[in-house]
Amino acid sequence: MGDERIPTQFAREVSEFPAVLRALIEAELAAGNSIDEIGHSHPAPPAGAYVKLARKVTTRVRASGEGLDFYERNSSIYSGEFTDARRFYFVIEPPNPPPPEPDMDAIRKALEPKPDPLVRLAERVAGTSKDEVPVPADATTNVETATSRHFELHFRDPRPPHLIQAALEREVAVPFPGQLIDGELRFSGRATVIGAPYRFELRFVAALPNENCYRLTADVSWADQSPTNHDYFRGTSASWLRMWTREFTPASPPRSDQGAPERYRLLAEAALGAEAHLDSVAAVQAAIVAGVKGGGRFATSHKEGGSTITWRGDRFLREDYGDDPDTTTFKSEGKFLDMLWRFCQHEVSRNAGRTPFSELETWKLILRQMIAP
Repeated sequence: MGDERIPTQFAREVSEFPAVLRALIEAELAAGNSIDEIGHSHPAPPAGAYVKLARKVTTRVRASGEGLDFYERNSSIYSGEFTDARRFYFVIEPPNPPPPEPDMDAIRKALEPKPDPLVRLAERVAGTSKDEVPVPADATTNVETATSRHFELHFRDPRPPHLIQAALEREVAVPFPGQLIDGELRFSGRATVIGAPYRFELRFVAALPNENCYRLTADVSWADQSPTNHDYFRGTSASWLRMWTREFTPASPPRSDQGAPERYRLLAEAALGAEAHLDSVAAVQAAIVAGVKGGGRFATSHKEGGSTITWRGDRFLREDYGDDPDTTTFKSEGKFLDMLWRFCQHEVSRNAGRTPFSELETWKLILRQMIAP
């Protein structure tokens, strides 16, 4: 039986939402929120739906967890979105209020020469907003010159090092191989984004009882680009770094006496051996096939539509929706893998630069794109 607070005109459609989203809707209505509309367009695919609330969610933290994924948006249509792993149904919040009229005096002042044009420290990092807890001053460094940027982020996360490695490989779309250097576990990666080279290093700094301390550094240079494009690269480099690190929680670096050396050693060894079995293309392909059959999926979404790739009982299924709807089935694992290779090529090769990744590296990056059940 549905919640009596759900208006009659919405009750049938809300009943089709996954239980975890339905519970969120009912909790919000009980707290005084209301439903503005229900639709079957972006961000939901035609096979799903969205509920737009009249006010932002207050009955839970606006963050991922407890079976829901949360994304902060800022469009003219809606702001935050809550969805589950399948991404067929959404609870979205109303758009943010329009920004105030531009302060022309402030704009003119911003155009004046800066006292120190070569060095700029970031005051906050990706994933935060003005309403959230301030980022510790020593958690981030963002040094900008006329032709380069050095970025440093200290963060804490309960996940072990190999899962942080996997998250970075998924976001940046480049390999981050790891090794022990002077007893410290480090991962490094290189990317070329629209012609600008990026160098990354992730260090596993300390193992605390309930979380781990990490430091991520990134260096990018656009010195080889035309001077007329320097402002473009300065802006986009900041945007890319915000996006790549948005899921990490900034924190002060640990003290030298913090951390458990034995726990660190065990986690580092486990991280280096976590994917030792993925030592061949065939092994990675087998992991992908097993993952999809176990409920994993691949998906894309864009303004013209999108695609989802899943396993349905006895076959692999690719469903395209939007401007060019189509459904294709694959009973052969070989044909499915051929299709998946083509499907993921743009995503996993976009930051490779002039030196393409090996076939094994490419398949590992494809594995990273799989969405867990």
